[in-house]
Amino acid sequence: MRILLANYRYFVSGGPERYMFNVTDALTARGHTLIPFSINYTRNQPTPYTRYFVEPLGSRDEIYFRDQRPTFQTYSRTLTRLFYAPDVERAITRLVAETKPQVAYVLHYLRKLSPSLLVGLKKAGLPIVVRLSDYAMLCPQAHCLRDNTPCELCVRGNLLPSIRYRCVQHSFAASALNALATWFHQSRRYFDLIDVFVTTTEFMYRMMRQAGFPERRLRFIPTFVNGNLFHPTPNFVKENYIAYAGRLEEIKGAHILIQALARLRRTHPDLTINLKIAGTGDADYRARLETQIVKAGLSDSIQFVGELQTQDLTNFLNRAILTIVPSVCYENFPNIALESYACGTPVLASRIGSLTECVSEGETGFLFDIGNAARLADRIVFCLDHPELLATMTSNARRAAETIYSPDTHLIKLEQLFGSLISFE
Repeated sequence: MRILLANYRYFVSGGPERYMFNVTDALTARGHTLIPFSINYTRNQPTPYTRYFVEPLGSRDEIYFRDQRPTFQTYSRTLTRLFYAPDVERAITRLVAETKPQVAYVLHYLRKLSPSLLVGLKKAGLPIVVRLSDYAMLCPQAHCLRDNTPCELCVRGNLLPSIRYRCVQHSFAASALNALATWFHQSRRYFDLIDVFVTTTEFMYRMMRQAGFPERRLRFIPTFVNGNLFHPTPNFVKENYIAYAGRLEEIKGAHILIQALARLRRTHPDLTINLKIAGTGDADYRARLETQIVKAGLSDSIQFVGELQTQDLTNFLNRAILTIVPSVCYENFPNIALESYACGTPVLASRIGSLTECVSEGETGFLFDIGNAARLADRIVFCLDHPELLATMTSNARRAAETIYSPDTHLIKLEQLFGSLISFE
């Protein structure tokens, strides 16, 4: 099959992009042709299809909102990409006409590419599959959070609460614009152009059903982990640290993990366990974490190791005793949990949203109440005090990665879905 794969970034900045490159490699290895469409950033991976990519909101090196300079071009493109972007429709129309894909697989597109992408694809006669990586279809803030607390007020379609509570960037104007854009998309029925939504968790599936999307347009296809890249490394010995790997932003909850370590320092002063934090993100949030570490007297036991590439991340997870996922948002089955499983490292995760599906209690790890640093600390101590159970969970985690979340399981379901839509068209 010739598959068009659209995403608003063509470099690894988080889980969706890691999935994008993983599924590209996996489908290519199975004989399919992948045709990317994205935004032309300087950090992009090289591809011969760059000439079809559209320009970013600002300059090519201004990737994140915080980087963008307040110019007329930035404001103009921000508005058109929120509502409808003719340049995106023209670009995708040209790409489809010249490369002849049979089906479109769309990841992130809202707010940076706009539903004009869908219009261009459908005018060209392509079936469209959208994989949901966050809750932007249901929530203007995209994570179903209000003041870092789970919130579902907008899920059924009434977006006024997002304006009232200034959910987008804590700004009335930004919240109102996002709500207006969503109402515009709904009134134009752009989302009806999507043939099938792929959810990677049953939790996301239920949320979409709650929002009124019919079962016939939803497919639950669990994500996968590449066992050739992430696997137990021979002769590696577990080291005396627990791991956090992910973006450094408040919704990911690294501050809760530091609170748990501070509690352990007080309640178990003889316990020597270190924390290594991998990842980059919000500079202000990282500065707050560093201040928190100093105030708690933990500078000797917590280390920031920066952004890790695949092999270094594999080694990092292999050596860790546990991986911690302390998110305060619903998440959408974070890759780091599966990658930890593939490396034989159990996971402790917040009891919220899709994370409750991610961890099998007492088998591949443990859950703790969202935001509860004391309970997380207790779970860490329990695991360290029960090395036999930890060893069993290590084996179980690796087995889950090899079976439930294997590439073949995922790719076969994806191929069947694409094939059925192509045949129907």
